[in-house]
Amino acid sequence: MKNKTVFDVNIWISYFIAGKSEEIVDMVENNDVFFYRSAQLMRELKEVINRPKFAKYFPNGTVGYVLFVEQLAEHFSTYALFNQCADPKDNYLFDLAYQSHSDYLVSGDKRVLAVPIVGQSLRLLSLSAFKMAIGLLPPPSGVASFVTPL
Repeated sequence: MKNKTVFDVNIWISYFIAGKSEEIVDMVENNDVFFYRSAQLMRELKEVINRPKFAKYFPNGTVGYVLFVEQLAEHFSTYALFNQCADPKDNYLFDLAYQSHSDYLVSGDKRVLAVPIVGQSLRLLSLSAFKMAIGLLPPPSGVASFVTPL
């Protein structure tokens, strides 16, 4: 079963800065994660990753990182519909997640994670919660596992 997922731009950039792109590839290859991207997500990625404050993290340029997302995530065309985000610039993330029938929208933005979800199976998760949901991280100690031993 594919874990259809939308990563917010802040998650992609965090991975790139940390030099952990291989973990994203591992999610696809070993954890059945399937990523979606849209034109709006790619525009924001290009704009944010090229901000002067990030230049020190990308001394060889940013084109390779943008291509990484383009090659790893499937393009999905969306139309503007969602309008419930505190920051209207983030509405496109929900359009992409809902219209692609994604299971997860992963963000480091508390305002995105606080948006109420109605009538959908979409889960809004932080990166660490997402990693637990797909089995990359164990649940915190003291939290019961939902896996029943055979």
